[in-house]
Amino acid sequence: MTDDRQFELVLFDLEGTLVDFQWRLEDAVKELLPVLSKAGIKPSRYGASPSYAGIYNTTRDITRAWDPQKADELFEQLADIYETYDRDALIRWAPYADAQSSLERLSAFKYRMGVVSNCGSHAADTVLERFNLAEFFEIALARNDVLYLKPSPEGLNLALEKLDVPADRTLFVGDSINDILAANKVPMPSCFLSGGESKVTGEDGRMATFQITSLSGLVDMLIP
Repeated sequence: MTDDRQFELVLFDLEGTLVDFQWRLEDAVKELLPVLSKAGIKPSRYGASPSYAGIYNTTRDITRAWDPQKADELFEQLADIYETYDRDALIRWAPYADAQSSLERLSAFKYRMGVVSNCGSHAADTVLERFNLAEFFEIALARNDVLYLKPSPEGLNLALEKLDVPADRTLFVGDSINDILAANKVPMPSCFLSGGESKVTGEDGRMATFQITSLSGLVDMLIP
């Protein structure tokens, strides 16, 4: 029944993809920039419209030339801020109405599944357990597992390595342009779920291989 499937593994983003989007992006950026400025990094280094992922990755690049202890101390400060916003979102997150039923159908059809999220491990693990979603996933990678956040492909490449599945047999499902950019950099096929982070940023999924409006739509696409 499954021998002619295009994909063996389906990787998912978490917030905005399996649960609704609650992270306060603008507030986080406003809190991060003064900390970085105090550390000696000019806000202009982050561009005209800095994002929480862009700030994290650019800071990682900048601090590579720093004394390791100084860099570690700065990232400890940043981690505290990111985790504050994780905890805030965790209070309000709710799973999409079709999340569990969609994962059940994919599991029954013998799809392997995993999560690659920019959220921290505590928030990711907690929300997956809280809504009885953890059992469907062989792996759940979070911010703590990588040096760079999506749109870096690091987390996706790590998932492929750990699960020993080729990129062309893997589909990554996400709700933000960063998700699609990360998949394209691997490269691997991608599927853009509208209505998550894109409701806040106004971005669309034209760069993705596939586009859906619900997780049920993903199931219809993957299961004949």
